[in-house]
Amino acid sequence: MKTAFDFFNNYLSQNIIDSDILERMHDVIAEFSARAPKMIVMKCIDGRVHGSAQKGYPPTSVVYGRTDGNKVSLEKSNFWYWNRIDRVVKDAYFNTPLTPAIFIAYMHHSKMGLGCASHNSNAEEALKSIEQQMKEVRATFTESELFVLGGDTETDAMTDTLIFMDGTRIDSAEIIEYCNLKNPIDVFHQAFTGKKIDDIATCRNIGHKTPKELLSGENPIFFSNLDICLNMQNYLMHTITTCVRKDRSELYRFIRPDILDLIFDKLASVSISENLLGPLVYQIVWNIAFSLNHQKLISNMSEAEKIAQLDHAEELACYGDGFETLPRNKAVLVKTGRGNDVEALQVSKNVLQKNRARYHQDHKLLVHINIEVNGQMTRWDDFNNSVGSRILTMQRNVENVFGEDVAILTSYSYRSQKRFYPLKISRSDSRLVYPVDVVGPINSRTKFSNLALNAEEALYRMGFFKK
Repeated sequence: MKTAFDFFNNYLSQNIIDSDILERMHDVIAEFSARAPKMIVMKCIDGRVHGSAQKGYPPTSVVYGRTDGNKVSLEKSNFWYWNRIDRVVKDAYFNTPLTPAIFIAYMHHSKMGLGCASHNSNAEEALKSIEQQMKEVRATFTESELFVLGGDTETDAMTDTLIFMDGTRIDSAEIIEYCNLKNPIDVFHQAFTGKKIDDIATCRNIGHKTPKELLSGENPIFFSNLDICLNMQNYLMHTITTCVRKDRSELYRFIRPDILDLIFDKLASVSISENLLGPLVYQIVWNIAFSLNHQKLISNMSEAEKIAQLDHAEELACYGDGFETLPRNKAVLVKTGRGNDVEALQVSKNVLQKNRARYHQDHKLLVHINIEVNGQMTRWDDFNNSVGSRILTMQRNVENVFGEDVAILTSYSYRSQKRFYPLKISRSDSRLVYPVDVVGPINSRTKFSNLALNAEEALYRMGFFKK
């Protein structure tokens, strides 16, 4: 019998592996971020539309808001919603001058009928939710500060449609159909796929393999290996943005001409900052390749495996921030910002209960609360204000919805690291099933220091390698 402790232990072990890769690839991600616009994405809590992978952005490079059906209160009193946007806008103002931040409000639908549960699979209602956000956000910020888009993910194929304020749509599925694309390698020009990468650092980091070698096999390492994926994202962002600014004809040696012609033709009708053109071309090209790979993987699955991928199969509810490294369909993702967290948590509970009717779990419902911090915590008051008190407040919301029939993991992480550090603020709560408390030995004003915290965090990490 698999217990809740077993689940969380395996879950945290994988998180250690993923966060170590992000730490090693810090310089690669920093290079990508220097060329990419600052981006904020509002999505549904549905785990099938999870993460940055389909957009080609590394973990840590996108700020997310997630609410059930992407429904939010747009009142200015909804502090968490507007503050999340303000944070990204100011990041762009000071760190990418002359390049506005990008805001995307996403809906999602399914051709198989497995659409957004919060909207009862009604795509028209889901579209209204994102259109309301687009309109209100566009009215609040200037276009030089924030470029506003809508988006629609088709969760069966993982294709994206970008929806511009003037109604222009760029649909990856339409490009795939028009260009008769079957495999992710079809997106790229043979002059690019058959040769080693011309950038020596990238070539070294991917083991001196050609793009064709990276894209071969049933589950290509181009997408499945996080090290290689991050390096190729950085390389393609660099190449595409440079070519768009310098000489577009050069880009036709990397990407198939018919694909580029369709994208440029669509973008020509949109009023857009020159500094955003290259990143948007990159995002569309990446999504086409990513969705082709996803469809190929799905086609090789058994019927039962296919349904588990295409329908809800989330195993836990994640409440808070910092969950970008989780795989697709792993978790229902609830963030602050809807205006009513309890309603979003109730939807997540309903999803998990329905999933358990199809995929048996021996343990109680699972909830992971995580607080993400952006800087160092040097004093106990820093920790209490940023992490401890917030976990108690969020834990109360979980208790309100889930009651006693729940197993809870509480943790914090750093935005640049994405490593979960377990802790127990309520030591007597039997619902906190994971025994590790990273801050336990130093959780007071007299014992806490940044040096002591770093030491306890290192001991936690090393504990997994000794197992």
